[in-house]
Amino acid sequence: MKYFSGKKLSVLIGATLLTSSTAIVGQAQVATENTLLSQRAIIETEMIEGNRPPSIAQAGILNSAQDHFFDVNVNAEPLNRLMVRCVTFHELDEVKVIDPATNEEIPHETNYGFEEFVVTFDEPIPVGQQIRIVMEGSTVRGVTTGIIVPYRIFGTSDVLGTIPLGTALVRGPRGGNS
Repeated sequence: MKYFSGKKLSVLIGATLLTSSTAIVGQAQVATENTLLSQRAIIETEMIEGNRPPSIAQAGILNSAQDHFFDVNVNAEPLNRLMVRCVTFHELDEVKVIDPATNEEIPHETNYGFEEFVVTFDEPIPVGQQIRIVMEGSTVRGVTTGIIVPYRIFGTSDVLGTIPLGTALVRGPRGGNS
């Protein structure tokens, strides 16, 4: 049997401990990096697949500025209702809800209030669909041109409740009264 001196034994034990702890730390770092990559993948997947509320896609004018519209993308949760506020003494003749892909009207009920209207869909609008809200005969104090009309839009779903979707700005063409 071979005997080591105290000094040699200390060096041997120190080298063994250093090698062992380096391997453990290296394994821990790999595990931590893998965990972070996994967490990042989960976060990115959830953001893509389900954490986006309905959103306003675009807004504008139709029918020689007689009608205003805005489009809503339905993301993550089916949409039951929209509430639209316009505080510019806005007047309109009728509200239509259209599927822009088929140009067919979507069944709904519209309730009008002071400076707002609420559109309740007969069936919830499914995730992945876009809808167009058309406000026919839109005027502000009788004017259709040279105006900017802000529409504050709120959406309601079973899971999200009622949340603000944003503001759609409709800019009429420059010119005088029509």
